[in-house]
Amino acid sequence: MSLTSKEETRMRGAAAPTPWAAVWEWLARAAHYRAVRTLRVAAESGDAERLVSLLHPGVAVVVDSGEPGHPTNRVVGGVYDAITLLLHGMEAQPGLVIAERSVNGQAGLMLSRDGETTATVTVDFAGPLISLVWIRLHPETRRHWNTV
Repeated sequence: MSLTSKEETRMRGAAAPTPWAAVWEWLARAAHYRAVRTLRVAAESGDAERLVSLLHPGVAVVVDSGEPGHPTNRVVGGVYDAITLLLHGMEAQPGLVIAERSVNGQAGLMLSRDGETTATVTVDFAGPLISLVWIRLHPETRRHWNTV
């Protein structure tokens, strides 16, 4: 006796994807890319007020800057600490280029200085607001990122 994929999913206890889930993903994806663009523009221009409007009150910024065999993650929580960090790292500087990219299948940014990639940034959302910004500085963690 052979089970259909719906039956197999039901037996595993996972809900089958609904058509609405696919539509929501399609709609949210465009909104997320627009929000990441707005984040980039606000940070580059030093617009702290605009950043406040984009960030969830419980936002966290994780900076992965570890060395091989000695990984280090720094976490900053809260809107105002997040803004300080984002402005420090992304405000317009000579030689800094911030490009919007799809990073591992989600909206993100790639920072480079003088033609060399220095960081990748991914962004997670809680509804329309940014809830997590993950900045990867370590070359080993950036090596496997892919664009879609």
